[in-house]
Amino acid sequence: MFCETQKCKTIAAMIERTHDIRCISPEIIQRKWVRGICEEKRHDWLPGYIFLYTEEPLKESLRIPGIIRRLGDGELQNEDLAFANMLYEHQGVMGTIHLAEEGQYCTVDDPLWQKMEGKVIKIDRGRKRCCVEFTFDQVKRTVWLGYELIQLVKEEQKDI
Repeated sequence: MFCETQKCKTIAAMIERTHDIRCISPEIIQRKWVRGICEEKRHDWLPGYIFLYTEEPLKESLRIPGIIRRLGDGELQNEDLAFANMLYEHQGVMGTIHLAEEGQYCTVDDPLWQKMEGKVIKIDRGRKRCCVEFTFDQVKRTVWLGYELIQLVKEEQKDI
């Protein structure tokens, strides 16, 4: 659903309370360096979007002040469904992402991001952030996330 910005958390909480439907207003934890100390703060991610998770499709529209419109005609498909599932797995909060270093390139090593075809396009090694490109609502989007670098272990086969 699409709602008024700055009211997403309030509307999501109201839907959960009144309709007993799991509802998420996506948030992101962003790293900011102040005087050499890393501070992490939560911010709205995709302002205006809220995600409803139900077993049965909604038959009627929710009449709650602040909701602008319902996006789509029901269930999400393909990358959008993968994105919604990723949000659900992370309880709507995106923190750090796992990257695998392969030579001079880094790739996304998080299975949830891989389903969405998340692609690393920039890395800020000083601030330990990376820019990840993904598709949602048929639009390519980018987001800066903190990252943890994982070294891939290559199995060596020995000839006996």
